[in-house]
Amino acid sequence: MQAKIPETATRKEKILFALRAIVFAVLLAALLSYTLYVLVPKYDYGICSITNLYQQEDDTVDVLVLGTSLAYGGVNTNVLWEEYGIAAYNLCGAEQPYWISYYYLQEALKTQHPQVIVLDAKPATYPDDYSRRGRAFLGTTGIKDPIIRLRALLSSVAPENYASFVAGFPQLHSYYPDVTLDNFAYPPNNGGRGFDWQGYIESTETEVHSKPSLVWSSTKKNVNPRQVEYFRKTVELAQRENIPVMVIGIPNPDYANDHMYYNTLWEVADEYGVPHVNYNDPTNRYGLLYSSCFSDWQHLNVKGSVIFSRKLGADLKEMFPLPDRRLDEGYDAWRNGSEAWYETYPEYLPEKPEEGAPA
Repeated sequence: MQAKIPETATRKEKILFALRAIVFAVLLAALLSYTLYVLVPKYDYGICSITNLYQQEDDTVDVLVLGTSLAYGGVNTNVLWEEYGIAAYNLCGAEQPYWISYYYLQEALKTQHPQVIVLDAKPATYPDDYSRRGRAFLGTTGIKDPIIRLRALLSSVAPENYASFVAGFPQLHSYYPDVTLDNFAYPPNNGGRGFDWQGYIESTETEVHSKPSLVWSSTKKNVNPRQVEYFRKTVELAQRENIPVMVIGIPNPDYANDHMYYNTLWEVADEYGVPHVNYNDPTNRYGLLYSSCFSDWQHLNVKGSVIFSRKLGADLKEMFPLPDRRLDEGYDAWRNGSEAWYETYPEYLPEKPEEGAPA
C-alpha cells in the first residue's frame, strides 16, 4: 500500500511548482522580448530616440520634443545647446502619432522632468486611426517598461490585430533575412553617433521649392478623433506634472495642406491654455528660403534646421525661464554631442565677437 504524501509536503511542492512556473514564464517573456528587439530594425528614426533617452543622466533634459520626422529633422538640438545653452532632446520618430507621444512621455517622466514640452502639430494632419505595421513596432519596441510598451502597441493597431502584433513574430517574419550582428546590440549605436546624440537627424539634401501660393486663413479641417484624444491626454499628463507645453507647426513646403488642420488643433490647445506657434506663418519671417532650406516637400535640411532652431531657441528663451546649462555639471552629453556635430558642420558655428569687442 502506497504511503500518502503529508499535506504539508504537498503544499510545499505546489509552492515550488508555482515558483518554477513563474521563473520559467519570466525567462520566456524576456527571451521573446529580446528576440523581437533583435528583429526590429535599429533605425535612428525608429527605436533609437527612446532607447538612447535611457543613456542620459536623470533630470538633465530641460526641453523634451515629441513629434514626427519634421521635429527630429527640424529641431537642431546642437544649435539650441551651442547658442542658447538649452538642453533639448528629440524623443521623436517617423510619422509618430499622438498615441506614441503620449506613451513616450509616460516613459520619459520616469527619469526626466523637463521644464518645457515642445509638441509637434504635424500628427493633426494624419487621417488614419492606427499606425502602419512597421511604424507600430518602430515606435514601441524600444520602450523599457513592458506595460507601457504593450499599451503603446495596442493603441497603434486595430483590436482584431492585437494577437498577431502582441506575439510579434507573425508580423516581423519578413525582417529575418536582414538581421545582422548589429541587431543584437543593446542599446543600438544610433547610426554611429554614440550616446551623446540628442535625437536630431540631419538631412544634407537640398530640394528647390517655390513659396506655396496660399491665402492664409482661419479655415479649419477636421482632425482624426484619435489624434485629438491622445493630444488631450498628452497635454493633460504634462499639466498634471506641472510641465508647460508649447505646440508648434514646423516649417515645410506643404503647409498649404497642413495649416487648416493646425487651426483646428489650436482650438483644442486653447482649451488648456497651451501656447502654439505655426512657424509657417508668412508674417513670421526669420530667414528661411524655400530655394535652399528644405531637403524635400516636408523636411528641413541642415541649413534650414539651423535657421529654424535659432528662431525656436529665441522664442523658448522668451516664453519660458529656461536655464543656460553650458557651464553646468552633468551635461557632458550635450557638450560632446554638439562639439562632434560642429566638427562636421563648422560653417554653422555662430560668429563670436572679436577679442575686445562688446559681446
